[in-house]
Amino acid sequence: MMIKGSDISIAQLRVLLAVAEEQSYTRAAARLGVSQSGVSHSMQALEKLVGGSLIIKSPEGLVPTALGELVLTSAKKVVGELQILSQQVAQFHNEVDETLKIGVIPSALSGWLSPLLASFTSRYPEAISLVLEGMEEEIKEWVESGVINMGVTTDVTQLNLTYWREHFDWQLLKKDEIVAVLPVNHQLSKQDNMTVAELAEHPLIMSSGGCEALIQQIFAHSLEEVDTFQVDLWVRDTQTLLQMVAGDVGVSLVPTLALSNKPTANVVTRPLSPRRDRNLIAFWPKRQPLNPVGKQFLREC
Repeated sequence: MMIKGSDISIAQLRVLLAVAEEQSYTRAAARLGVSQSGVSHSMQALEKLVGGSLIIKSPEGLVPTALGELVLTSAKKVVGELQILSQQVAQFHNEVDETLKIGVIPSALSGWLSPLLASFTSRYPEAISLVLEGMEEEIKEWVESGVINMGVTTDVTQLNLTYWREHFDWQLLKKDEIVAVLPVNHQLSKQDNMTVAELAEHPLIMSSGGCEALIQQIFAHSLEEVDTFQVDLWVRDTQTLLQMVAGDVGVSLVPTLALSNKPTANVVTRPLSPRRDRNLIAFWPKRQPLNPVGKQFLREC
């Protein structure tokens, strides 16, 4: 099916993102400041253009279809790029902006930071002017280029500590336990916990959504023979990863926050022995210290 790019409007993409993130047509309408019927009409028009359903009801609530996941991925990029363009134009015209512009990895945003952001903006309505969701490397580039003035990401500073010390300051925000994710009938699911070496004996599904460097480090530090560590499949979306694990395609290691609000039918999680965590940090450029809004936000995290 061929569609013209001009047929799809930015407004339709914003509606799709709002419905997917709010898990409700009513809340999406309130967030966008439009009527619920307006949201429904926009979704229907977009689904007609792309030739299929994008969001469906399930026992877990409103969830994207496979087509919906595809369109959502592009919608996030398009809307995000427009937000970036707006910020760059403002910078070009030397507009003074004392608000907080923040970039966050998906697992930290949906699983932990979103309620904190909502509480903060309810008390300081004009304090946060931009929230972008992106992968670790994208967020680092946005901070370096000045698109945002704070990033929240997995701590990967040890991978290139000299560079990080030269360009950024950072602060630990939260520890997030890494757990094994297994099919419910898997032989290891009967154990209370497991070692990384035990997990490495089974087909491994790796999330390419941002934690792969950390997961690879965990395996490299835990196995006597690093050559025994092999990734069998790479998956970007956590929900797809969980579906594959539920289908007994393989096992995985996933940060606990990444599992928040995700369906886990036919899947079990087990802690690692010894326990493994990822650190979530906030970071900002050395050349541009945090403004008062950013400092206040960190105090409340």
